[in-house]
Amino acid sequence: MNPKRWSLVFLAAAAFNFLTGGSIFFAPGWSYRLAYFGESPESTLRFWGDFGFAVLLIGAGYWIVSRDVTKNRGLVWLGVFAKLFDVVVLSWRWADGIARPIVLLPAAVDGVFMILFILFLRIGSGKSGR
Repeated sequence: MNPKRWSLVFLAAAAFNFLTGGSIFFAPGWSYRLAYFGESPESTLRFWGDFGFAVLLIGAGYWIVSRDVTKNRGLVWLGVFAKLFDVVVLSWRWADGIARPIVLLPAAVDGVFMILFILFLRIGSGKSGR
């Protein structure tokens, strides 16, 4: 893929993180009830909102990479591990009956981005990836 296409991949990842992270940060009660079963104490919603802010920050990292895909490869590695975390944790929480099935949607999207990020690191924008 050429650099412009990789740039679009990272821009799409940023938009996805802005959408999900923004929903969690700005509407923690609503987004928590959408994702998880049961009641949640106020302290849980505060931590949930903090998680949303972290998702927004990671989205900002993807936006930075989208501006110049030849730089900031460390942010891409961070993205691989962040996406892997989401895929594993959200799937596990659904399998344990803690989370609603809707969490599998962002887990699947994160899985696709994780694979794309790994491909980018392997073949990159024409560089060897080293």
